[in-house]
Amino acid sequence: MTGRPDVLACGEVACCLRDCIERPCTCGKTRYDCAVWSPFYTQPGRLHGWTHETLSLALLSRASERYRLLIDSSKTAWRQLFAPFKLRRELGPRFHLLHAVRDPRGVCWSTVSGAWEQAAHVKIRSLRHIRTSCGWWAANLSCELFGWFYPAQYTRVRYEDLVFSPCEVLDKLFDALLPGVVGISDGEETTDNRHQLYANHGRYNTITRVQADVRWKTEMPRWHKSLATALTWPLLRRYGY
Repeated sequence: MTGRPDVLACGEVACCLRDCIERPCTCGKTRYDCAVWSPFYTQPGRLHGWTHETLSLALLSRASERYRLLIDSSKTAWRQLFAPFKLRRELGPRFHLLHAVRDPRGVCWSTVSGAWEQAAHVKIRSLRHIRTSCGWWAANLSCELFGWFYPAQYTRVRYEDLVFSPCEVLDKLFDALLPGVVGISDGEETTDNRHQLYANHGRYNTITRVQADVRWKTEMPRWHKSLATALTWPLLRRYGY
């Protein structure tokens, strides 16, 4: 699957304001040498006091001369529940929310499937499932509320549909966002539009095939599946799970 040279992917922009481990940008350079990020790291503490929305708008302002679309893949988790509304207030109709939904049982299992988490006491893992389920509810309801207020600026996509039919799903999305422009599956190969500092480590890999993470179906204990299902079943049914 090829990329869109006119689309800038900045990953989880909100994470760039946290005290995280220094990692290189997906372009292969450090944040201090990257063409996209270097202006924001000219001196220590330059972003102190900035908000997620302020940084996103600054990135958009710098990128608008070269790119037609900027993708901020920050999650609407506990800290970012109202971010879509704040960005829409600043950008108006130029803002579009992509609501990516995943089966909550898969989300819960991904939070406890690491070696340390699996070794933790069953009560601790159960509490993690409860907290994750509550976060899943909050994040999705925040997006649903945005879609209710601004239906023309809202699109919902299921993780599973994106994994199994990526080109079809992305072509429809870009047709809506950039009508009349060549679809993603027909664009020219590009490596200069991915400038992600934070997100999954897979961001450093060349994207040739998207593979579903369905480990929860075979590895997740039945009790944990039942707990996650019970905590999320109304929206679970709404999203077709």
